[in-house]
Amino acid sequence: MTSKSPKPHLAYILETLEVIHANTPSNLDAFMSDRNAQDATLMRLQDIGEQLAHVRDQFPDFFDLNQHESWHKLIGLRNIISHGYREIDFDII
Repeated sequence: MTSKSPKPHLAYILETLEVIHANTPSNLDAFMSDRNAQDATLMRLQDIGEQLAHVRDQFPDFFDLNQHESWHKLIGLRNIISHGYREIDFDII
């Protein structure tokens, strides 16, 4: 997704967060026993981190003005999910 504005990336992130919220089991025990929910959540979080990395790279001024610690954490989480899947702590997720 290449655009002249970060808005499509941010809209996609919000949509993805809504999907996570709507489809994640309501309690930790249910989440921990549902491998599909875990995998789906990780995939969506990975995608959010990827979108934020695109915003950072394509719109550095916007990113610098609007960044939040959670943005950096999500980009880092994307890298962990992509490159170190066995290191995922689902209690944190």
